[in-house]
Amino acid sequence: MWRLLSILAVMLVLGGCLGLGGNDNTLSPMPSASQTAEPSAEPSLAPTPIPSSSPTPAPTAEETAKAIMNALKQQDTEKLSSYIHPEKGLLFSPYGHIEKDAAVTFKAGELPAWDDSKLYKWGSYDGSGEPISLTFKDYFEKFVYDKNFAEAEKVGHNEILGRGNTLVNIGEIYPGSTYYDYYFSGFDQELSGMDWESLILVLEQHNGAWYVCAIVHSQWTI
Repeated sequence: MWRLLSILAVMLVLGGCLGLGGNDNTLSPMPSASQTAEPSAEPSLAPTPIPSSSPTPAPTAEETAKAIMNALKQQDTEKLSSYIHPEKGLLFSPYGHIEKDAAVTFKAGELPAWDDSKLYKWGSYDGSGEPISLTFKDYFEKFVYDKNFAEAEKVGHNEILGRGNTLVNIGEIYPGSTYYDYYFSGFDQELSGMDWESLILVLEQHNGAWYVCAIVHSQWTI
């Protein structure tokens, strides 16, 4: 019995020396190499702002004159009416010297219909002095677009190209305006240029836009 107790005592002493007793200070396991940190979320990109479109610039005087001439060529009275000066209206002169009191003037939106049968007094014929009494259509074909002025031989900007014995008084009637002279130097060589013709568009600005206030037909006069 004592021998057994002695053996147990010796085993206890040996166990304490070898560190077989419990220990509360345990070590946490190291993370394995396969354990990696989760990637951070990519920062969200703000949408690229879309630049605001710049306002379309108003047509220049030259561009407006070309558009008006095209409307005349196409006999598009509705489009022509949209270019009539809002305050001064549109005056028609059969000759380069404007007789303002005798000339016919239409306000915007009041151009006669193409088939209007009403006779208007547009002034007086050169030479005879007889009244020019024509419908809008007949006047248009004789004193507006009687030639293909959209394909004029020359175009003068604020310059009168056709000269005769008639004083062109556009500058007096419309001071400060800008005008385009669509000019043909002649059609029959035997007439030595005495059959020249011009169609002059007189433009003025209103609220930043260009409008036509006179259409002047010019030619050699007696």
